[in-house]
Amino acid sequence: MKIDMHVHTEFSKDSTTSPEEIVKRVKKKGLDGIVVTDHDTMEGVREVQKIGSDIIVIPGMEVTTTEGELLGIFIKEEIESEGPEDVIEEIKEQNGLVVVPHPFDPLRSFSGWESLKDIDGIEVLNSRNLFRGMNRRAEKYAEEKDVIRTAGSDAHTAWEIGKAFVEAEADNVKEFRRRLEKGELEIHGVRSSPLSYILGNFKKITHLIGKVMG
Repeated sequence: MKIDMHVHTEFSKDSTTSPEEIVKRVKKKGLDGIVVTDHDTMEGVREVQKIGSDIIVIPGMEVTTTEGELLGIFIKEEIESEGPEDVIEEIKEQNGLVVVPHPFDPLRSFSGWESLKDIDGIEVLNSRNLFRGMNRRAEKYAEEKDVIRTAGSDAHTAWEIGKAFVEAEADNVKEFRRRLEKGELEIHGVRSSPLSYILGNFKKITHLIGKVMG
């Protein structure tokens, strides 16, 4: 089973990809599914699930905390808390996994995440990390601390989907999660083009202008 574990839809303010485009791209890239991880909403999860009945759609959310971002994976409802510890507790209450995205990217990392309790894993390959060393450092940390390893494209455009993914021997989501937690998986991926950042920031800027202009 091949799963891109970090994908955004147009319901993230900095993403341009419609649910229809996502489903089409997942099939084209030969993936079995994705984890939808929009910023602070699960509306995209629900929309992709509606039209993507023939792909695996694992629910998730990239939560903006007061200190930085955390991924909640295998959750059922939006996370409402903002404090890091409260966010972690809320994810755990839903039997979800807490994962630190892009942990060693100095522009996007969660300052002091290493001191947080009950972190389940970290993203060891994020295709939007500008430098390979960021991913290598994450892989080394995960190995030393024996935490769950995930990988994702962090796609904000359709063509980024599948740039990174986790592969595990599994026939269903329950088995995939079991393999993930035991580390019985392979990490695949490459870095995305810097153009992806430009497009994402363009949408973010136009979104902000729209709010200002009313």
